[in-house]
Amino acid sequence: MLPLRTTAHIASSQRAIPQLAYGETPHRAARRGIAENQPVMTMLELLTLAVASAALALCAVVLHKVRRLHVASYQIADDAAAARRETEALFGQLQAADALRRLLQLEAPLPAMRGWAGSPDFLLHLARALLDQRPEAVLECSSGASTVISARCLQLNARGHVWSLEHDATYAEKTRAMLKEHGLQDWATVLHAPLRARSGEAPWYDDSVLPDAMPPVGTLVIDGPPESTAPQARAPALPRLKSRLAPGARIFVDDADRPAEQAMVAAW
Repeated sequence: MLPLRTTAHIASSQRAIPQLAYGETPHRAARRGIAENQPVMTMLELLTLAVASAALALCAVVLHKVRRLHVASYQIADDAAAARRETEALFGQLQAADALRRLLQLEAPLPAMRGWAGSPDFLLHLARALLDQRPEAVLECSSGASTVISARCLQLNARGHVWSLEHDATYAEKTRAMLKEHGLQDWATVLHAPLRARSGEAPWYDDSVLPDAMPPVGTLVIDGPPESTAPQARAPALPRLKSRLAPGARIFVDDADRPAEQAMVAAW
């Protein structure tokens, strides 16, 4: 019988070494155990790596979505601010149109005041100035709603006349029809003035159609030619018409917030 210490050592060795095959040494059995356990360790590592990769991918997707939501929130805020500005501007134009209608007391509806025509706030400012200044002569570069409104103001003043330069013959006829519809044909004259180019200038109205006996112009309204005809299309207005202006004449420029008009006024 072996001593107790030796027996405990053998028992411990048997627990640490896999079961011996017939004719197999303990060393070979230990190596075989490691080889058998190795695939299990590799599968666990691969599973862990796959789970970690999936978690990272999920985090990346979540972060991407969060970033897009963050950017979209700024876009929504910008759109909301733009919508608010447009709504406030529209409300202001509606107020101006109503004030203009009350001020002029026309029986027929006012002409359209958007698109090519002057905006209601610009035309309201013009109408108030005409009623206050009471000019003898008003000269317009272009024609349309502003012609009707200017003629009505002079009719209310019981003095003065409007002359309008219009490069488009068809539109000139439409303006004359609007004047007649409102009973204002005696207060305004629409002159067909084709655009003609001079050396060093953008094509501009043929101002030779203006009558020689025309009184000095107390109010000049610049709303043409269209911007599409040339860069700085309206710049020749003051150089061409300066000699016709009365002392202290007032000049109204529509679309004055555009860069071309601002550069034009600065050059004058």
